[in-house]
Amino acid sequence: MLLRMLLVSVALALPASLLADGDPRPSKAYSPQEVVAIVVDALQQNPRTENDAGIRTVFAFASPGNRAFTGPLERFTTMIKGGFSDMLGFRASRFEPMKQEGSRAVQVVWLAQDSGKEVGYAFQLAQQEGGEHDGMWMTEAVVPLGESTRSGKSI
Repeated sequence: MLLRMLLVSVALALPASLLADGDPRPSKAYSPQEVVAIVVDALQQNPRTENDAGIRTVFAFASPGNRAFTGPLERFTTMIKGGFSDMLGFRASRFEPMKQEGSRAVQVVWLAQDSGKEVGYAFQLAQQEGGEHDGMWMTEAVVPLGESTRSGKSI
């Protein structure tokens, strides 16, 4: 049991150490809207980064509970690339208004693909209580919403 707790604590502490200088890190200074913008930008830029730097940033902004469920980083990277590849390198993003109640927030983001398809994701965030991330907004979950009615249309 002690070994398992040690491995989980190492996995949870790992993301910040993998970030390069200048990469965004969770901070009390970021609003929930800013966190979603940072994560979405990191996903868009990931194909143009070395060593999946964008995915590392997304993992760093995942809450400790989220990381415990989806990590370690290698597993998280495989999950994103294998099941959510439309989140990487998309052409443009469209943000719906954020809904916030206290320490919880949800924002729907639509990602336009080169094919004209637009897919949506609901980013669920929570302001963390206690621990090293106390007071910071972090991603609890990202829920796929499927294609938008705008898919295939362009101006």
